[in-house]
Amino acid sequence: MLYFAQKHKGDMGQYSGVFFLNGLVIGSIYALIALGFNVIYSTTGIINFAQGEFVMVGGITTAWTYATLHLPLPLAILIGILTAALVGLLSYLIGIRPAKNASPVTYIIITIAISIVLKSAASFAFEVKSYTIPKFVEGSMRVGGGTVDWQSLLVIPIAAICMLCLLGFFRYTRAGRNMRACAESKEGARLCGISVNTASACSFALSAALAGVGGVMIAPMFGMQFDGGTMIGLKGFSAAILGGLISPTGCVVGGILMGLLEQGMRLISPGYTDILALAVVVLMLLLRPRGLVSK
Repeated sequence: MLYFAQKHKGDMGQYSGVFFLNGLVIGSIYALIALGFNVIYSTTGIINFAQGEFVMVGGITTAWTYATLHLPLPLAILIGILTAALVGLLSYLIGIRPAKNASPVTYIIITIAISIVLKSAASFAFEVKSYTIPKFVEGSMRVGGGTVDWQSLLVIPIAAICMLCLLGFFRYTRAGRNMRACAESKEGARLCGISVNTASACSFALSAALAGVGGVMIAPMFGMQFDGGTMIGLKGFSAAILGGLISPTGCVVGGILMGLLEQGMRLISPGYTDILALAVVVLMLLLRPRGLVSK
């Protein structure tokens, strides 16, 4: 590690701006996925390990719809996000709701099963190949000794807009306020006439829609295939654990930090970037289980 840093000291300084911006781009996607974990966990108390497959559904449906049905890209994107939201809603209605009052471990097993089913269905429907969509914008910006695509940089404001919309949803809509009430106290929400089942269903649909947006942003940069969501979901979960699963702010902070840490790891040893996600989960659960931002 030290040898690498000394050998590439000049290069690291020259390309540090590129690595930093790439970290922000990837971190913004992780933050969206982490917020999806937060939305479901805050409302239902369930950790949804199918979140990565919602990312895959949004990205691959958008790309397949655009390439096969030859629809305009904006319409294909809308269909992809809505499909992800519908899959999230059905996952709750078919998989979670029937297991009423189950233990947390049972819910975890159910979400893992949902993940496997979605991945298997996608492999059958879309086959083993990668789908992509055109870049929203062309060109690149020179940063230090390297360049960053405008397409990549566009991810940051899109993610920020989604986060602001999510904030507005919880603050100004009835459904959002009902979900917040369930997050505070399910019994209290029931006493106020709020349907916990409806709020829980909304949380799965909303979380899946956020994941779908993440999938749409990933597709033009890296492409998407049937097994492309698993590792992305794990990294989003790592971001949520790092920042704080119960804190929306913590999820955003955790996502950005996760992206920057991953880019830093690429400087040292690119082959270990995926292991970093598991290491972050283990270390945070051991040292600070509530995350960096506990509330």
